[in-house]
Amino acid sequence: MKPHPLFALGAILMAGVAVGANTAPQALLPCPSDYHYNDSVDYHDPAAQVRIHGIEGNHLNADVENLVRGQSTSSASGDLRFILGYVPNHRRAMAALMRMALRDRTDRLPELGEFTVRCWLHRGTVYSPKDAEARMLYGIYLARNNMNKEAIEELEEASALLPNNSELSYNLGLLFFNQKDYKTSATHAKRAYELGYPLPGLRQKLTSVGVALD
Repeated sequence: MKPHPLFALGAILMAGVAVGANTAPQALLPCPSDYHYNDSVDYHDPAAQVRIHGIEGNHLNADVENLVRGQSTSSASGDLRFILGYVPNHRRAMAALMRMALRDRTDRLPELGEFTVRCWLHRGTVYSPKDAEARMLYGIYLARNNMNKEAIEELEEASALLPNNSELSYNLGLLFFNQKDYKTSATHAKRAYELGYPLPGLRQKLTSVGVALD
């Protein structure tokens, strides 16, 4: 199966779950129940692409996406905040913001205003609840901060929207394994391998606790 374009973006981050993330657990704060969206647009709306490309041209150059420096603001996080303010589910901006938070081991970054990184990522899923990409990225962030239960909920929602994605099945299997729910882990593992997932790590983990997939 050809991977969904999303996973070229998220695979490295998700691999951190697979090998055991070394990011220290964070006390992630709850997010507000309501968000103010101003004049926001959906990242996947064909009618908004000209506007989105304009925003990207001013706020998402290589330096911003590689977390080096800001383009139109004083820091990369400032440009990412601008993008997500107007395009809440912008997957490249969400992924870059997450990478910065994981690199710096903090849920609060310069120029993010009142919201934590978690809340900016969550905001994308609230704005576009049918966006599997936004849910997957938010789920990755939760998993990397040892919020396995919440991560599973997000990745299950993403998997329901992308039911034939081996990456989602594999990483759900890993998360259930971490929860010691080996039966559910094996179900997701079987699905991942049926869909052609290449890495044997989950199979090996299940074998180590006496669960055979064949």
